[in-house]
Amino acid sequence: MEETAAAVDFLQQMQRWQAGAATARSCAPKLLRTMREQGWPSLVGADAGYLALLEAEVLKNTGGAASWTKCLPGWVRDLRRYALVRPQATPAPASSSGQAGMRGVIAACHACDEYGWLLDDDDDGPQRRCTHPGVTRSDVEVTK
Repeated sequence: MEETAAAVDFLQQMQRWQAGAATARSCAPKLLRTMREQGWPSLVGADAGYLALLEAEVLKNTGGAASWTKCLPGWVRDLRRYALVRPQATPAPASSSGQAGMRGVIAACHACDEYGWLLDDDDDGPQRRCTHPGVTRSDVEVTK
């Protein structure tokens, strides 16, 4: 019950948009279920930074929405895994040589830009990451 109350409070006190009482009560169970499935920590006793992260994730694809009240249940069910969005600890200085090596691989690649996005002439298609041998997407993001 405490968890449900925390979810209702969260939905009614978000910074960008606040759900009304009925919307918050109907979406809270969906939010809690999705959070559990996606590995998110409890809302009970959550700090402001965690709540801001959760709100940013819930409201990440709001462009073009005519009725946020009608879209909120879908946004809640589309919550990504916590492991992908949680703040990462800063890398230890010992890993800087590995990062320098990755920067070198990316800089030497003529198929992508400095951030690892493929350079192509297809402006209508989606952007794609370059596949550098042994370099993952998260490695590229850590080096930037």
